[in-house]
Amino acid sequence: MNRLKLILYLLCGAILLLLITGFAVFLSLASDIPRLPDDLKLLASSPTTEIYARNGDLLSTSGGREYVSLDRIAPSFRDAILAVEDKRFWKHRGIDHISTFRALIQNVVRLGDAPGGSTITQQLAKNLFFSFERSWKRKLLEAMAAMAIEDRFSKEEILEAYCNLVPFGQYSYGIERASLTYFGRHASDLQPHESALLAGLPNAPSRLNPFYHMDRARVRQKVILRRMAHLGMIPVNAPDSLTNIPIELTSMSRRSGKGSFAVDHALELARRAAGSDVVNYGGVRIITSIDPRLQKIAERELASGLDALEKRLKDQSDENRTRLEGALVAIDVGSGQILALVGGRDYTASPYNRAVKSFRQPGSSFKPIIYLSALADRDVNPATLVNDTLTELRIDKRRTWKVHNFDHRYEGWMILKQALTESRNVIAAQLIERITPERAIRTAKALGITTELKPHLSLALGSQGVTVLEMANVYATLARGGVALEPHLVSRVEGRGAKILMEHMAAGESRFAPGDVYQLLDMMTGVIDGGTGSIVRRRGFKGIAAGKTGTSSDFRDSWFVGATPYLAVAVWVGYDDNREMRLRGGPGVTGASGAAPIWADFMISATEHEVVREFHRPPSIGRYYVNPVEGTVSDEPREGFIPVALRPEEAAKLAPYIEAEIDTTSPPAIAGEDSVGVSKTSLPTIVGGDSGGVSIFPNNETMRQCL
Repeated sequence: MNRLKLILYLLCGAILLLLITGFAVFLSLASDIPRLPDDLKLLASSPTTEIYARNGDLLSTSGGREYVSLDRIAPSFRDAILAVEDKRFWKHRGIDHISTFRALIQNVVRLGDAPGGSTITQQLAKNLFFSFERSWKRKLLEAMAAMAIEDRFSKEEILEAYCNLVPFGQYSYGIERASLTYFGRHASDLQPHESALLAGLPNAPSRLNPFYHMDRARVRQKVILRRMAHLGMIPVNAPDSLTNIPIELTSMSRRSGKGSFAVDHALELARRAAGSDVVNYGGVRIITSIDPRLQKIAERELASGLDALEKRLKDQSDENRTRLEGALVAIDVGSGQILALVGGRDYTASPYNRAVKSFRQPGSSFKPIIYLSALADRDVNPATLVNDTLTELRIDKRRTWKVHNFDHRYEGWMILKQALTESRNVIAAQLIERITPERAIRTAKALGITTELKPHLSLALGSQGVTVLEMANVYATLARGGVALEPHLVSRVEGRGAKILMEHMAAGESRFAPGDVYQLLDMMTGVIDGGTGSIVRRRGFKGIAAGKTGTSSDFRDSWFVGATPYLAVAVWVGYDDNREMRLRGGPGVTGASGAAPIWADFMISATEHEVVREFHRPPSIGRYYVNPVEGTVSDEPREGFIPVALRPEEAAKLAPYIEAEIDTTSPPAIAGEDSVGVSKTSLPTIVGGDSGGVSIFPNNETMRQCL
């Protein structure tokens, strides 16, 4: 008996302690609960999020609602939103203890990675606060505010405010705006199958957007209809019949909101940095790095370039096939700021952002990464003689890779700069076997590629998908001499009262020898001045630039990526369904015929006020002139010689040009032979052939024996 009394005393004491603790917590937090508004409509009228350009121009706004009373919202939607968000809404007093306990257990099991148990009232209470931080204190305050709301307002008022608050995607907030955006009718006229589809959108507005992901939206719709049937809101057999009713969405022109690829990406980045609730409900200011002038030029030139190219393509027999698409990203070299970002030809037709979400094979525009890895070895330089011949590389004990040039022609001996200028595939393949694919991947990551790459030899030809933004970043890193900067679109996010919620701080890191990078840039200027990218000059671009064309296998991707000392720009052209691009008459669309003209036209307008200057040349690098076939060197310009950036010690190893004794009818001279005008200087040489590998010969006598 005494033991039972002791247990009762202890239990009463524990309950009393719990009550005292709870009351103490309440008193300590009560002063932090914001004052409730006199009208819940004020909570549903949260301030608009504004997105600004770098010069202060307002690019777009996110938010804004058309408030409707509860009796002007279809009963089917009210049932659907309760079924999916808060099925015990009519029974609880602001907190659903069952859902809260379940969420607590799931968070413990999943170490915090589990859905919450917030009621509709708690979600509404979030808008009482000036911050949306995730903490236990915040959750307690939110729960206390929810109970206060329930005590002061009716359930109907709470549900009405919530239906006018939530985001549905497409810049639509509140059920009235969403209903008009997706179905072209008022919220009072929604049908049950439409209500169920809309009720699923607040969970993930972008991922479930029926304009672009109808299959996902339909799956969510069916889940909600089944919940409604389980709760007795609709007949048990209704879900199957309702999901079979066709969904008729509004036309493109009636979609709500002033969006763009750059604005959408800025909102996405801001949500990652500051939180979705802050951006959706907090009335924040997002300051981007977008240059309105360059953005307008990029949108115009990409659309017009795609239109012009599409007219030259073979007719598409299937009318349902998608149109030709493209993407363009321009990055400020000095700061890493994204000045222009276009993810497709027409945002209203398809807001899918190909600049940041589409992974496409870059083709030969990836080759500079391979070349930079090789240049770091020091026994390879832009004047190194290489053999452009059919090359077979060993993949493993059983397999080999026979590498072909794009034009299936092989020109024999040439210097490395000429190989990149003419985009010879076999030379890139020889280089990657020498440096190893693993090392090429390390270089790619250091330059700005974040996509995971596989260590395959075919990486030399750009066989693995990357984004347009990544390629623009790679060339921006090269243009600033090997100093890496994280490319950024959102410079700052400001909350209420100009409170800084997020601010980008640029920090550069030098990752490559400036001399190696400059040599590569000099090689890539040759691509534009007389190589595969010479279309850029023919289009009228006159600035100093380094660039590279890129064409994937079967003409599925067309690229041109290039940079001036100020601006790095990547352009991609292709089809979303990955089909090949062919011109009338048969030729496939290459980087030169597809992306390069768009790049040139954009750069002509973008740099019209730019002072022309060259890339910074380190003191360790000199300017020499080299015969691209013989490898002989001169300090002065000579006919047939090309300018090459070399270190003095590299130039000293080359055979000097002797004008009086040169014989232009002779075959390429080999250092070490008793030929006129050639010294017996040792010359590192890369030789490729059918031997299944690449050799770096220490002297030219060995090379002579292999010719």
